[in-house]
Amino acid sequence: MIIMTIAAIIVAEILAYVITKSFSVPYLPSTPGVTFGVALLTTPFISWALLKLLFELDEMEKKMYFLATYDSMSMLLRREAFFRDATRVHSVAKQHALPYSIAIIDIDNFKSINDTHGHNGGDRVIEHFGQILRDLFSIDNPIGRIGGEEFALLIPVDNEKMEKEMDRIHALLQETALEYNGNIIKYSVSIGIFGNLSPKKISLDDALSYADKALYSAKHTGKKKSVTCCEKDIAEDETFDKILRYTSNLRNRKY
Repeated sequence: MIIMTIAAIIVAEILAYVITKSFSVPYLPSTPGVTFGVALLTTPFISWALLKLLFELDEMEKKMYFLATYDSMSMLLRREAFFRDATRVHSVAKQHALPYSIAIIDIDNFKSINDTHGHNGGDRVIEHFGQILRDLFSIDNPIGRIGGEEFALLIPVDNEKMEKEMDRIHALLQETALEYNGNIIKYSVSIGIFGNLSPKKISLDDALSYADKALYSAKHTGKKKSVTCCEKDIAEDETFDKILRYTSNLRNRKY
């Protein structure tokens, strides 16, 4: 605001001088003082109004960015933002031949939770699980809520390390419970894991599909578990339907 005021005073003095010379108006000794006083009194109010508007626009832009990027309940990345960040990680991994693993996580029996505790209770579970993921993992990694009760996580580690990270989730859910309206809500999750050791050969979309197939196996073989699909479990020319028939051979971790 000070800079704008000084600039306005200088411009006002120059304009006053130019106008008086252009229209042959006497340039009185008092003219510089009057110009200075008018600019000094009016510019701070005008500049403050402009600065306030800029601050409001900046704040609005930040809110719009937040709403477009983060899910309001879980405070994790929205679906579009997750895939954007996951694509960035995949590109880096592909360029440098680095492994990464994807975990797709689904809250078990979520419809039953909604039926028993209402949709507000279900929302609290989403919030609770989002907090768990934020506490356990760095926000530098793509972590998002990609569906109603479905979450996804991408970490630049191999599948064995990812399994250990998912063990932490299962263990924490066994030890903790959510209190809501005087009731205790215990819930579990099913997790599908795929370790992409060859990002140059396997695209991000395929890696996500393999993780999703592993999640399908976890959900349909008892839930409350992690199932891992490794690169050795699949062949490049296999279809996803064939992968489904091989789920009994995938690494299965029951909790």
